[in-house]
Formats: sequence, structure tokens, C-alpha cells
Amino acid sequence: MLKKPQKYFARLQLCRDDEVTICAISQSNYIPWKGYFHLIASADIFIFYDTVNYTIRDWRNRNKIMTPHGLQWITIPVGKNRNNSIEQVMLPQGSWRKNHLETISRNYSKAPFIGDLLELISPIYADESIKTLSQFNQQLIIRISRYLGIDTIFHNARDFNVLGDKVSRLINLCHAVDATTYLSGPAAKDYINDEFDEIEITLRWMEYGPYETYSQRYHEFSHHVSIVDTIAMLGNSAREHIIGK
Repeated sequence: MLKKPQKYFARLQLCRDDEVTICAISQSNYIPWKGYFHLIASADIFIFYDTVNYTIRDWRNRNKIMTPHGLQWITIPVGKNRNNSIEQVMLPQGSWRKNHLETISRNYSKAPFIGDLLELISPIYADESIKTLSQFNQQLIIRISRYLGIDTIFHNARDFNVLGDKVSRLINLCHAVDATTYLSGPAAKDYINDEFDEIEITLRWMEYGPYETYSQRYHEFSHHVSIVDTIAMLGNSAREHIIGK
């Protein structure tokens, strides 16, 4: 039997549409790009899928910012963490928190909304009580979502006792929150086949953009940067850039 958190039923009343409940499911990423927040905003319920295995050289612990030398990775040095789920990955000790903030601050020092950005993200970097990569990513994502005016309800996959193969677990998570529609990123086309054809949950594919360009600090424009770039340059109007009016 699927387990539902105690707060679930009360929070579900906040969904934007009583007839259609859209659910999106994804691993937490480190200060992800704007498309990640577009996906969140397009759903009524977003489930952090951090019960799956951690993958190296991926977006869980790194992202790109714009610098005078072009795009640059900023990476949380969590190691390889073989056979660990994302939620089991511990944050490292050391000065990486301070270094990442300083790197962002230095490269966006003349951006029009650098003050907004640092006020938004600094408390999470400063919170030493956050011990895991999953918690760190999720806190940043939720905080940024609220700044962007996104009212989507967040859940963790660990709050539900779902079993099955790769696709069955996604379907069971949708059932757990009574979703009528599953909104999936396009990368899942590699492994989702006809599993949704015989069930009452509608499968929809997320379409990112097209996004307009905006004034970036350096070099040729790139959409493939962390949300910190978008907020530093656009502030609250980043919402319209990502989601539209």
C-alpha cells in the first residue's frame, strides 16, 4: 500500500485545478538552469526523486556560470559515492561553500540584481545544519522557486513507499499524489515506452522554451547556465523570462 505524508491531504487543496493534477518528478540538481524551474512551475506537485542512485559527472553537484573566460563549472566536491542514493550523499567539509559564493559574487559583481541573488542564496550556503547534497539542493530550489512566485507543492520520493521497475516507480509516485497527468522531461523518452497507454494517468512531455535572450555579462549568450545567471541579470522579471506572463 502506498504511504502518503500526513500533510499531504491538507496541502493538496492548494493545487491550482481540482480536475487536473499535474505531477513532475526529478532528481534534485545544484542551482539548476531555468528549464528546471519551468518544469516545476508547469506542475501542481513536484517530487524530488533523490531515492535513486547518485550519478557522477552529472547535474546533482555541479552547474555552469558565466565568467570573463566563458562558461565555468562550479562543483561541490562530494566524490564518486558509488552505490549511494542521491539522498545519502554527504556534503564535504572545507571551504567550498564560501568559495562558491565568492565565485558567484565576483563574476556577477556588476550584474544589476546581484544583491537580490546573494540575499536569496547566501542563507542556504551559511546553514551548516544542512548535511546532505539532497537537502542542500532542495532548499536552494524551493527558496528560488518561491522568489520566482512559483507555488507548486513539493514532496520527497522517500515519503512514499513505491516499488517496481524504473517506469513503474514513476507511475506509483503519480498514484500516491492522485495525479491525473505526469509531466516528464524529454530525456525520459529513452526509457518510457507505452507504460502510460493502459492507465488513467496522462503522459505529457515538457517542452522547454523557446526562451528569449537577455543581456549576459560576458561572451556569446548561452541558455545553458545556472539560474543564478538569470536572476543576477533579470531579478524578479526572471519569472516572465522563464514562464511567461
